Amino acid sequence: MPDVMSIKIEGLQELEKKMIALGPKIGRKALKGALVAGAVVIREEAKRLAPALTGRLRKAMYVKKMSKPNPYKENVIFGVRHGRKMSKKDLDAYYWSWLEFGTKFIKKMSFVEIAFKNKVNEALERIKVVLTKKIILLAKEKV
Repeated sequence: MPDVMSIKIEGLQELEKKMIALGPKIGRKALKGALVAGAVVIREEAKRLAPALTGRLRKAMYVKKMSKPNPYKENVIFGVRHGRKMSKKDLDAYYWSWLEFGTKFIKKMSFVEIAFKNKVNEALERIKVVLTKKIILLAKEKV
């Protein structure tokens, strides 16, 4: 059962040098915004592919920024809310992993995995576009 699907972008040494020159705060802001934009593309596709009997599963999907001590490395998480606290808000999609990965009695649907595979290139393109825009915008603010 895969727990993590990720995109690793390599070969961007020149971009990395420019981000370092801008400073860690600016680079980090730009990177976070770009990663969130890419993750939202995948989340929206997962929402479209997810079964919608009640709509709870689709409402429970989220994208979250995770802070790291390294100013040039960021993580963004796509997840599905579940648990007792979420049931009060009608966001408890405790059954999502049964649908995604299957069980002995439920055939797997893999809607998140399929969304990732379908939209990975679009997400990467969105990351590039947003990162470029944010770096330009933040560089102008710095000057």
